[in-house]
Amino acid sequence: MVSPTKLARMDADVRAFLAKEFATGPNSQGHVMQLWDRYRDLQLPNDDFVAELTSGKKPSQFQRVWEMMVARHLDAQGHKLVCLGRGPDFRFEHAGVTVWVEAIAPEPRGLPDDWLTGPSPGEFRVGYVPHDEVLLRWTAAFKEKWQKLQGYQNKGIVGPGDGYVIAISGVQLGSIPMDHGISRLPLAVETVFPVGPLAVVLNTETHRIEGSRVSERFLIRNANNAAVPTTPFVDPAYTGVSAVFGCSIDRCADPELPAYVVHNPFARVHIPIGVLGTKIEEWIAEPAGTPGEFELAKRASE
Repeated sequence: MVSPTKLARMDADVRAFLAKEFATGPNSQGHVMQLWDRYRDLQLPNDDFVAELTSGKKPSQFQRVWEMMVARHLDAQGHKLVCLGRGPDFRFEHAGVTVWVEAIAPEPRGLPDDWLTGPSPGEFRVGYVPHDEVLLRWTAAFKEKWQKLQGYQNKGIVGPGDGYVIAISGVQLGSIPMDHGISRLPLAVETVFPVGPLAVVLNTETHRIEGSRVSERFLIRNANNAAVPTTPFVDPAYTGVSAVFGCSIDRCADPELPAYVVHNPFARVHIPIGVLGTKIEEWIAEPAGTPGEFELAKRASE
């Protein structure tokens, strides 16, 4: 636990920085200040967190703001959060099980400039939505935190009976961040299950469209033409990950985020529906009848 003196110093440093950083943006300043107040009250900050939040570097700010948003969201569910400072961002206990949460807000590497900046006032622009490029940032974020998990396990920080949630924010991935991909399903789903573009069913005799379905896509290609799998949650190598928590909004007046949670059917430790939020959309994979096949289903929190 941070000492009162140290916490007061952190508070003064953060407040001074935010007042200067958002001097012309009172709404943004108020949003981040409220997040900080709750994060501070929960005794979660440490020196590294404050240093990155006040570094003046936008990617670091987005990352730390996202951590505070996730912490506030989980606190609103009644979870008592703890930050060790040497492992995942925080943890909580549920029904005797330790659940670790690792948050990440990937940077917009490889995304087109016109997608990131958006049109100027009065400007008309025609372009395309870089679905694959955005998804590649989600898959890279997932992979980074999965690799971190292996390190935490090797150090004995995360135990074999612990849950592990990767919380991904797409807030930096476009001037209008999006939560859904080319499949029309959440990007959190596309990151870990082999779902692809919406396909139409064409009757070759009548030449009429008779329906549509989500196609299968087991990989996408990156800028180097290397194959990037979209199958972590059907791969036993990823059983240490319990779920992915995804959301792309940059602010939310309600402490509870309108997020998407995707559960790993092969996880060693499953997290029950509703534990990660009461206003979220949760996705699970259920057996489809044929051995080895699953059907994705959306579930409301219980």
